[in-house]
Amino acid sequence: MSGLEVLVVVLAVVAGAVAQASSGFGITLIAAPILVAVEPAFLPLPLMIGGMTVSLRHLVRERSGIEWSYLSRCLVGMPIGVALGHLATGTLSESGLKVAVGVLIVLAVALVAVGWAPRRGWWTAPACGLLVAFGARVAALPGPPFVILHHDRPPAMIRPNLASLSLVNLVMIVTIMATAGQVTAADLGRGALIAGSAAVGLVVAPPVRRWVDRRWFRPLILSLAGLGGLAVVMGEVV
Repeated sequence: MSGLEVLVVVLAVVAGAVAQASSGFGITLIAAPILVAVEPAFLPLPLMIGGMTVSLRHLVRERSGIEWSYLSRCLVGMPIGVALGHLATGTLSESGLKVAVGVLIVLAVALVAVGWAPRRGWWTAPACGLLVAFGARVAALPGPPFVILHHDRPPAMIRPNLASLSLVNLVMIVTIMATAGQVTAADLGRGALIAGSAAVGLVVAPPVRRWVDRRWFRPLILSLAGLGGLAVVMGEVV
């Protein structure tokens, strides 16, 4: 990558980390369209590794908000989601990956924006685990399914519980990919770049948190993410 491309990656991840550290989600929605346009190899593993920088902050600082019984039920669906995601990525070309990432982001943004919220029931936790794992494996995109299924919960609940699922999911995916010889030094290097950028975002995030509940904050994040995802799709299709 050129110096300019590295700078673009760093700025995208910093912006995404600020959003996620503030509202509980956003790092992939904002950063993924830019990262996949610069270098598709940033997804999914390097972005997942780097994104854990923000998740670990939530686990340490907000661990009292973790709902252990609910998360244990989510784990039932996670292996299925990882397996389905692994099969999907195995059939996608580089161009197909870009389109898949863009479509998933646009779909996720649309569902969150319109406030689509299925009624919760016994199935919610296993389905949440499956969708979080699938989204992460295909596009490093675990947040939107969790947010959609927990639309009425405060950021203080979303942040630590989504972070917990993301950590478990990362361990599962890294184990599977490493066993298959799919984890390279280049992946770890890209993950380190994203992790460092996300750490900068964490430093910047505290002053931003007071804006999270403002009516324009969430629409702004969703608009930027949706435009980014749409741009990726159009760039490959047109």
